[in-house]
Amino acid sequence: MSTSPSPVSSAVGPVRVGQLWQDMAPDMVDRERMLRVLALTDTHAECVVERDRQGTAGRKARPLAIRRFATSAFKLIEDVVDDADQALYARFLAAMTGVQGANPSPVAYAAAALRVHHELTAEAAKAQG
Repeated sequence: MSTSPSPVSSAVGPVRVGQLWQDMAPDMVDRERMLRVLALTDTHAECVVERDRQGTAGRKARPLAIRRFATSAFKLIEDVVDDADQALYARFLAAMTGVQGANPSPVAYAAAALRVHHELTAEAAKAQG
């Protein structure tokens, strides 16, 4: 099994290693059973039970067919964030934090975000040559 992200689709996008899914089966909803994806093949996801009110947390679940994630049987609770997304988020967060004043307006926040967007666009254009 691979530990790299996979392009296999679910109802909310690709199923990837590191995602946290809630088991929405009728007998599991009250248990708040959460499964973390550890590895993927072309057809199955290997998961560990991260949370379960009945005490099965920490145990590996049997391999689940990836196509089941595209149904109402599972709900995506936490997606993975790659390093590039994290760096972009940090830049936008820094811009938002830099907005000054006792009562900053939504326009001030939008201007800060737009400034970062322009910087990123210029960097991308420069990188392309």
